[in-house]
Order: sequence, then C-alpha cells, then structure tokens
Amino acid sequence: MFCFQEQLLNKSFDSIYKEVNVYRKKKENKKALIYSKKLLNRALENKNKSQEARSYYKIAEFQRKLKVKDSAFYYYKKSKELYLQENDSIQVARCLLNIAIIESDFGDYANSDISGINSLKYLNGRRKKTIISSYNTLAINSKRQFLFEEAIYNYNKALFYKPSEKNVVIIKKNIANVYKEQGNYLKSILMLDGLLQDSIKNTKTRIRIIDNLAHIKWLQNPKANVLKDLLLANSIKIKSKDNYGLIASYSHLSEYFYKKDKSKSFFYANNMYKISKKERSPNDIIEAIDKIVALQTPHKAIKFYKESIHLRDSLQAADTKRQYKFAKIKYNYEEEEKQKLKFKTLATENKLIAEQESNQKKNILFSGAVLTAGLLFLIYRRKQQHKKRILLESYNTETRIAKKLHDELGNNMFNVIAKVQNTNYNTAEIINDLDKIYLQTRAISHENDSIETGRNFENYFRELVSSYNSDTCKIILNDLPSLELNNLKNNKQIVIYRVFNELFVNMKKHSNANLVVISCKKEHNFLQIAYSDNGVGFKENTIVFKNGLKNMETRIKTIKGTINFESKQNKGLKVTFNFKN
Repeated sequence: MFCFQEQLLNKSFDSIYKEVNVYRKKKENKKALIYSKKLLNRALENKNKSQEARSYYKIAEFQRKLKVKDSAFYYYKKSKELYLQENDSIQVARCLLNIAIIESDFGDYANSDISGINSLKYLNGRRKKTIISSYNTLAINSKRQFLFEEAIYNYNKALFYKPSEKNVVIIKKNIANVYKEQGNYLKSILMLDGLLQDSIKNTKTRIRIIDNLAHIKWLQNPKANVLKDLLLANSIKIKSKDNYGLIASYSHLSEYFYKKDKSKSFFYANNMYKISKKERSPNDIIEAIDKIVALQTPHKAIKFYKESIHLRDSLQAADTKRQYKFAKIKYNYEEEEKQKLKFKTLATENKLIAEQESNQKKNILFSGAVLTAGLLFLIYRRKQQHKKRILLESYNTETRIAKKLHDELGNNMFNVIAKVQNTNYNTAEIINDLDKIYLQTRAISHENDSIETGRNFENYFRELVSSYNSDTCKIILNDLPSLELNNLKNNKQIVIYRVFNELFVNMKKHSNANLVVISCKKEHNFLQIAYSDNGVGFKENTIVFKNGLKNMETRIKTIKGTINFESKQNKGLKVTFNFKN
C-alpha cells in the first residue's frame, strides 16, 4: 500500500490523466473517479487552472456515470467557471451541455433550456457531436413539457448536423414517438416505415421498430391486421432476452386484446408485471398493475391496487428527496459565489484605503513645489481623482450588492435554518423556500451583470424573460420581432433590459401574479411596449414611486421616452412605455 501511494505521488499530471482514461475505457467508473480526485490534488499542487478545470470535468463525468447527478452538477459548474477564465469556449460548451442534461433529469426545464442554448452559443457551429446533443436535450425538454412542435423542430435541427447512422435511427424514432403523442399516427407510421426501409443492422432495434409500428397502426385503426407483427416481435424479444423491449411488447399485446379477449389481455398484462418486477422498473410495474386491475374483479385486484399505492408513494418520496438534495447543491454553489463576492469587496476596500494613503503622501511631497511643479501636481491630482471615483463607484456597487445579499437573503436563510431545526418541518416547504432564495440570488445577479448588446440582443432579452418564466407565473410575449430590437442603439437596448428586469423583480417580490403579458407594437418610428400582470396591484389604487419604479422612470427619460403606470388593487399592474426608434 505504501509503495502504491509513493508511486502515485511521483507521477505527473499527464500520467495520472492517462490512468483515468484507462479505467474509463474499461468502464471501471469507481476507480476512474478515485484517480480523477488524485488528478485534482496534483492540479492544485501545480497551481494550474487549466489542469484544475480538466480535473473537475473528469470528476463530474464519473459522478454522473455513477448516478450521483447532483454532485456531478456541482463539479461541472466548477469546471465551467475555470474554462471561462481560460477562454476555452469548446469546453465551456461541453460543461453547459452536461449541466443542461442534469437539470433536465431533475425536471428543471427552464434552466436546462438556458444552459442548452448557451452551449450552442459557445460552440458557434463547431463540434457537431456536441451541437447534436444540445438540440437533443432541448427536444427532450420540449417533449416532457408537451411542447410537441418545438420538440420536433429541435430533433430536426439535430438531424441537420448529420449525426451517426445509429443516432439518426434514435432521433427519428423519437420524432415518430412525438407524432404518436400528438395523435398524428399517419406521420408516425411514415417515419417508422422509412426507418424499416433503411438497412438497420441492429436486430434488436429493428424488432422494436416493427413492434412500435404495429402498435401505432392499431391505434390508428383498431381493425388493422397487426397481430402477426406484434407476436413476431414478442417471440424474438423472448429469444434475445430483450427484457425492456418485452415490457413494451406485453403492454401492446395486452391493449390489443383488451376488447377482444380479456383472458389474453390479462395474460400479457401479468407477463408485463413480472418482467417489470424483474427489471425493477417501478413506472412500468405501475402501468402493468393498472392494466391488471382493469381486467379483474375488485376482490382479486385489491392486492395489486395496494402495491400500486405503495409504489407511487415511494416514487414520490424518492423524487422529493432527490429534488431537495439537488436544491441544496445549487444553494451551496451560490453560497460559494457569494463568499467570493464578499472577499472581492474587502479587497476593493483595502485597495481604496491604500490609494487614499498614497494620495496623502503625494500631497505632502508636492506641497512645497514651485508653480510649474504645482501645475504638474494639479494634472496628476485630477488623474488620481478620476481613478478614485472609479474605485468608489465599484466599491459602492459591490457594497450595495453585499447589503442586498445580507438584507434580502439573510433573513430568509435564517427562517430556513429555523424550520430545518424543527423536527416537524415540512420537506416540500423547505424546498420551496430554498428555491425562493435561489430566485432572489438570480434576480440580484440579473440586476448587476453586464448586458449583451448588439445584433444578438433579442435572444438575450428572451433569455431574461425565460429566466422569470415558471410554473407559478407564465410570461407571454406578443409580437416581439416587430420591434427589431437587434437594430436599436446600445443605450436603448440597455434601458429596455434594465426596465424589464426591474418589472420582473417587482412581479416576483410583490405582485403574486400568475400571468404576465408583454405586448409589442411599432408604428412608423415609434415603439411601444406594454407590460401587464394579474397580481395584487397597489393598495388603494395609488402608485408608490419607490426606488424600482423611480429607476424605471429615470431610465426611460434618458432615451427621451415616456412611461405610464396603471394599477387597481387586486386587478394587477399595467406599465406602458413609448420611445422613438
């Protein structure tokens, strides 16, 4: 053991990296993870940011393969930040893609879409394999949210980049499945027929397509003669021991015989139940139980019904625990970023103090100088004053951010801690509180980050809207392209972004709205944007111009525009502003 440790200590970063890849090829993920952590230690010893970024990426890769997705998310984030510092856009894109996949797995579709789109931006047409995966993730998100047309669009974008023959089959099968979910059986049948006409080398894949095609034809026409294909697929899956394929096959046969022969329908539903139990697939077990219960008397079905309830409860409990753990990982990462900001603020304060002391010394040295020297001192002093103002502005901004972090997040964090210490705390409530804290942190970030102006501003603005769009509050955008935002001057783009960020922050904090509509209109050289929500409005129909609303009014005036606020208690808020193109 000692010799092994001594050999490892003497190895270079590249040597350990090769060891990691050896275990990766052997699919020994636990050993690969151990070596990846050794790799990180060596990178930290070398004080090499590029090596550190690669190490985090490898740790995340094997955490994900070992199904520890929340930890993988954390390390992909760490890797991404370092690759940003190294200006390695390809690796930033790969990190963002994996973050998007994990967010999608946890049901965080809005953030997953943002990560996936950002991945495509960093790729800028390079690395086709990563582009295909990004579009595939966006398509999966759309499908899971029942946005079928959007899912088909993203799958077709993935096909545009010419994936491998194997991936073409997978993507086309997914498109056919979306058509099936839509009830567009004809298009689904044509897509699967087209795949069968191609030379699919993999027998398992071909048989699964035959089975799915027969089932969809039966859905389109219950009198269709598809039994032969269903039975053929079933028998071949039994011979090849394709258990997951058998689950689908038994499901299709049970549905086919449901109205024709109850005993056969029960036989196949029972087989589906047995195989699902063997493969430990709870969702398939529940589906099989639902079929069995529908085919038996209440007395005989009671045992299965109880098992179904138990399984559903277990799945819900596991999902709640999983979501809580993921929320905690996200919070920990944001807490690290907050600490970095705090140290940055302290460093700015120290720099400011040092600058002030330096100026005092210089004033004493130059006080006895002649008129010419005094004039030179005056010029120098003005330059120093300019630098000082910049530092003060930076200090004030960072102090304001730190104050917001303390005042807005501190109390909420204290409340969460108090609830956790209570032995009877509600897990769902804790998760909800943590999510609110995450949203507050993101709002502060939006308020202070730099704004991307220019030819891509419209997409950047859409990302802002998407970041506030949620299950609890739906945001609808009407006729945004009519404004031609990409052609506006930079100062007007900044004003639009800042004003709407203020509106969205106000909506999240105070309005309790569940619907926001943003309507856009262009007449000649004038642009009009109207915001309205169905929130609580202002008390007694009186609009109070606090900092947020006052900031909006001031910003609109800088571009010679006008802004109008309308509000009635419990009838929401309407804000309309106009300005010249």
